[in-house]
Amino acid sequence: MKGRIILVIGTIFLFAFLSGLLGYVTMGGPDLETAYHEGNVEITQKSSAGEVPHTIEVKNPGQRPVRVKTGTILRSETSGDLVTAEDAEVAPESSAEVLAYSLEPERRTMKGFDLEPAGTVPSLMQDVISSSNPENPQEAFRTQLMIWVLARGDDLNIYRGEVYATVKGRDMRFYQLRDNITAVKSELASEYGLTEDQLNEVNLNSSLLNRSQSPFKIFSMLEGLKNRFGAIP
Repeated sequence: MKGRIILVIGTIFLFAFLSGLLGYVTMGGPDLETAYHEGNVEITQKSSAGEVPHTIEVKNPGQRPVRVKTGTILRSETSGDLVTAEDAEVAPESSAEVLAYSLEPERRTMKGFDLEPAGTVPSLMQDVISSSNPENPQEAFRTQLMIWVLARGDDLNIYRGEVYATVKGRDMRFYQLRDNITAVKSELASEYGLTEDQLNEVNLNSSLLNRSQSPFKIFSMLEGLKNRFGAIP
């Protein structure tokens, strides 16, 4: 039985690798950061402080498509940093709007300012973003709170910057936001095996955010396979 489980897990990882490779070959063209440093793309903040998720515009005046990958950090000297919330392909000589989340809770995002790609968020945070649907308002808000918790831990100040703007924009009370933060902390603890102390001390530079995909999700995928194809002997 253990051998069959290992085989299934191996198959899952192989499928994920081949899917990523196929996507790379099929989409072609440079990724967002490469295109930016080649001078072939412009990235502009389109939404205002407090919106969840945010919207950015990617202009591609070049002759090759540009690939936008979920989890790409977008920095700004003036506006708050963002992280892309979805994969996209921007066709040559065109532009596209891409959804993104706030990555700097203490700084407001400012409409109209330019953004610069600067690597990707750690793998655990990327998994959180990839696992939700940014076009679903409820899921997007939940994911945004998770990102802020993972980025700042117990240092998250709910009375400043983008967090403050989000609360006011949603006509919430701050006690309601605190309740929501407590709820997403419980979800993170359950999903990724994090302790309360870890969640309080976590930040973008924490090594625990470099974990690979949650082991609990592997078992969830196995359970789904079992339900679909029958019990694994």
